[in-house]
Order: sequence, then structure tokens, then C-alpha cells
Amino acid sequence: MDQSWMNARRISEEYEKGVLVFLQYVKENVKSVNRTYFCFCVRCVNQLRQDLGNLHDRLFMFGIMRTYTVWTWHGEVLDQPTTSRGTNYVEEWMSDHLEDMIRDVGEHNFGRANLYDSLINDSEQPLYPACLNFTRPSATLKLFSLKARNGWTDKSFTESLELLKDMLPENNTLPIHNYEAKKFFMSNGS
Repeated sequence: MDQSWMNARRISEEYEKGVLVFLQYVKENVKSVNRTYFCFCVRCVNQLRQDLGNLHDRLFMFGIMRTYTVWTWHGEVLDQPTTSRGTNYVEEWMSDHLEDMIRDVGEHNFGRANLYDSLINDSEQPLYPACLNFTRPSATLKLFSLKARNGWTDKSFTESLELLKDMLPENNTLPIHNYEAKKFFMSNGS
């Protein structure tokens, strides 16, 4: 989708047409939450939701966040490269480098002394016995990513976690509530 209008003056016809095309694209490609969408004006920076009318007005009043060039919050899907085996390259890389990422963050950056060791431990434990693809942290991060990309409410996320927990084999370590999933990364459940 053409994004050149983002750099045009807000009073220009090019900017106005670009905003209208963008809003139509959002309306057709993004599931709203109570008829609201993330606003990427310089004040909201994709943190606050607005209805389409307010979103339109704010893009003119405050201007657009020009660094937002991949519209992941507004229906644009990234083409992710795949490996020759056909798996998602990004997911494969994250799985292979989870320990490195945890080590890079470092023990000193965590709020609790045991968090670092706990995360290392959890990153080595399968989500359930005999699971080869996911650990508790990797599964929880992937689910949070889905939540964010699709605008799930905390309630819908909790309902999804509860359903998945019941679907997975016994003794799985998937968090069962949105709060528990967030707490896992904030304090690692301690």
C-alpha cells in the first residue's frame, strides 16, 4: 500500500486522500473492538483506540506517527521468510536463540534475583511432557503476539488460555489467565 502521503503536509489533498484510503483499508482489514481501532497519531502512538471519525480527526489535528511504516496494527501482514524446511524463519530463530536473548537481557535487569535462573530453567522445560515445539515462555510469548495483533481483550485472551489449557495434555504449564501470563514475565510466577 502506498504510504507516500504520510510525508505530505496535513493540509494537502494528497494527505487527505491518503488518510481516507488508509481508513477504508483499516475498516476492511481489521477487526474492531467496540468499533474502535488503534490510533497512530503522534499523541496516541498506537496505544489508544479511537473510532474511525476520531481517528480521522486526530491524524489531521496532531499528525501521523511517521516511523510507523509497517501497519501491523492496521491489517498489514508481513511476509516472513521461510527456511528450506518450510517453517517460519523468525519463529525458528527465536526458538534457537531464546537462551541467548535471556542471557543478553542479563540477570541485573530483572526485578528479582531468581527470575533469571527461573527463566533459563523454564526455557529448557517443554510446555508439556514430550512437547518438542514449545516451552512455557515461547508458547506464552506467541499467544501474547496473537493477542496484540488481533486486538483480543483480556477477557477473550483468558478464555482462549482456558480452552487451550484444557485441550493440551495433562501436566502442561500454559498459564490459565491473562493476569497469570503477564505475571509470569513480570515476576516469573514468584
